[in-house]
Amino acid sequence: MSIAANSPQTNHFRRPTALAAMLVSLVLVATSCGSSASSTTALSLNGSDVSVDKFEKTILQLADAKQLTLENGQATGDVARSVLGAMLRGLATSQIVKQYNEAATQTDKDDVLAQMQEDPNFDALGPDLKDLILSMNATDLALARIKAPAEKEVAAMYEKAPASLGAICAQHILVKESATADKVLKLLNDGGDFKKLAGEYSIEPNATETGGILGSADGDCLLLSDYQAQFDAGFTAGALLAKPGVPYGPVKSSFGYHVILARPYADIAASLNALLKTTPGQMLVVGLLATSTVTVGSQYGHFDAATNKIVAN
Repeated sequence: MSIAANSPQTNHFRRPTALAAMLVSLVLVATSCGSSASSTTALSLNGSDVSVDKFEKTILQLADAKQLTLENGQATGDVARSVLGAMLRGLATSQIVKQYNEAATQTDKDDVLAQMQEDPNFDALGPDLKDLILSMNATDLALARIKAPAEKEVAAMYEKAPASLGAICAQHILVKESATADKVLKLLNDGGDFKKLAGEYSIEPNATETGGILGSADGDCLLLSDYQAQFDAGFTAGALLAKPGVPYGPVKSSFGYHVILARPYADIAASLNALLKTTPGQMLVVGLLATSTVTVGSQYGHFDAATNKIVAN
C-alpha cells in the first residue's frame, strides 16, 4: 500500500523547447504589471492581478497563433484553466525572482531569442506573442540562477510554513477508521512516541521500520511537486496544513485516515538543505504557490494547492 497515486516521475522541471509549449507557459508579461481597475480580475497572487480583459486577449492571441482551438469563439473550461495556470506560475516566478534580487539580463534575452528563431513556426507569431515568449523565458533563466536560501532563513521559513520551501518532510500513521486516528492523535498529544505508535497502529507496510517517515533513498524530504503529481490529493492537502512537530489529523485519503507530522526542523535540516541546493528557484516557486493567497475568477474555477492546478468549481 502506498499513498502515492502514480508511479514516480523524473525531470519535473524540464524546460519547454517547442514554441507551442512555450506559448502556453509564458503568456504573462502583458498581464503581470497591473491592469486598469475597470476590468474584473481573472487571477490574483499576493496582490498581483491578471484582468479578465487581458486574459481574454491572451486567449485570442494564442488562437490566432494556432496554439489553441476555440469553440464557438471561446476557450473551453480546460483550455482556459490551463492558460490561467500558466499565468499563475508566471506570476509566482516573477515574484520569486524579484524577492531574491535577480533579473533577466540582455544575455538571457539574446539566448532565448536565438532559441526561438530556430523554431520553424517563429515567423508566423505576432510581435506581442514573440515578446511574451522572450520575456518569460528570460525570467526563467533568471530563476535558474537563484541560490538556495541560507540555513538560518530556511529554518525560519520552515517553522512558519514548511511547504513554502517547496518540499515536505513528513511522517504519518495510516489507519482504517477515523476513530482509530482520533485515538492515535490523543496518544501523541499525551506524549506518545510517533515512531513507536506508527509501528503499533499503522497499516502501511514497513511502518515498524520506517516509523511512518516519507522520504527518498537520499533523504527525509521529498519535493512538494512530487506530492502534487504522485500522491493522493487528500493526503497532500493535509500535509500542507501540518505544522512542525505538531501531529495533524485525521486526514482522509483514498487509503484510509492519516495522522501527519511535519517533522521538527532539527530532524530534517540536513536533508532539506541538500534538497534545496538541487533546484532552489523552482522549489521556491512551487512553495510560494502552495502557501500564498491565490484567487481565481469563479467563472474559471479555483486553485487547488494539493495538485498545483486550477480546477473546475
